[in-house]
Amino acid sequence: MDQPAQAPEPPVKPVPIQEPAVAFTSALTLAEFLAQMASRENRRCLRRQYESLVLPPEQQLFCAEYPKWIFVIGLVEENTPDTLTVLPVLARLAQAGPRLDLRIFRDEDALSLLNELVDEDLDLEADLDEIELPLFFFFDEEWTELARWGPRPQAAEERLDQWLAANPRYQALLTDEAEEDSEELARLMSELTHQMRIWYNDDLTQACAQEIQALLTRILGASPEQPESA
Repeated sequence: MDQPAQAPEPPVKPVPIQEPAVAFTSALTLAEFLAQMASRENRRCLRRQYESLVLPPEQQLFCAEYPKWIFVIGLVEENTPDTLTVLPVLARLAQAGPRLDLRIFRDEDALSLLNELVDEDLDLEADLDEIELPLFFFFDEEWTELARWGPRPQAAEERLDQWLAANPRYQALLTDEAEEDSEELARLMSELTHQMRIWYNDDLTQACAQEIQALLTRILGASPEQPESA
């Protein structure tokens, strides 16, 4: 199996000196996020997905030659199956791009700094319960929000809808606070995570990477006054 190409280091990395950049520098790296994950099984799953993921040479080259500084902040929920399958893709793309950098906020973290950074159409502190995670924010080096993406590639939607239709108890338990620690919900979540890993190992990892690559391509010509949304 081909090993991922080592991304070259850029000659000079811009130092984020603006006050909003505190949100980025206070967020977690992937290694820090892994170390702080509460579930050992989730940690194993995420690490396995990341370590086994190899980008095709053309995507490695795209990231290596990407000309614009992009800082990506992922807002994630550890127990969401999408986090365990999508976050590794974003992390590999960022690793391959010397001008791409990724940090992570958890839904349980204090989000006031990140809330100040994102555009005013979204209030993370007030609306967090209504936001489907993970959600990734893309900023330039002036900390202008350029795009958002999440929680999964479009190619995953139909398969997920079919699974949810076949397992209606999952959504019911997920929205019932009294059942958030139930064994049935844990079992269904484990089943969905396993199923999603199969999908991503089949073709959704590449679909996800291609969708992010297309977003990064659009960013090069996008107006900073009009952030893109996935």
